[in-house]
Amino acid sequence: LEAIRVKIMELGDPNNLQNVKIELTSENDLFFNYTHFVEEDSFRHMQENQKLMIEFSDYTNILIKMVNSSIKEPNSFLAVFIMNRDGTAKLDFIQNIEYKFIELLSCDFMASPEDTVR
Repeated sequence: LEAIRVKIMELGDPNNLQNVKIELTSENDLFFNYTHFVEEDSFRHMQENQKLMIEFSDYTNILIKMVNSSIKEPNSFLAVFIMNRDGTAKLDFIQNIEYKFIELLSCDFMASPEDTVR
């Protein structure tokens, strides 16, 4: 387990959200830098694939809630980050309900370009 810094940013106002960006970084590894970027069209694709019941305008608040739940209740809520060799990665938010693990949300990430990491 490693502590990861999560920065969630949104462009636009609450009534007209344009996109959401998540940056993951690590104090222990300065070259660890992954980004998730979603706009309304890509969110609709996520919504269909994962059968999400939220709207794009609620996405940022749900992300914040899930990250905080993973920190405050690590026995009930897990945040699992899986990295691939090709620079892609996936962050899965999973809830443990005693007898079963339920995937709540999955976010696709890309390794940030080298100039961004510098």
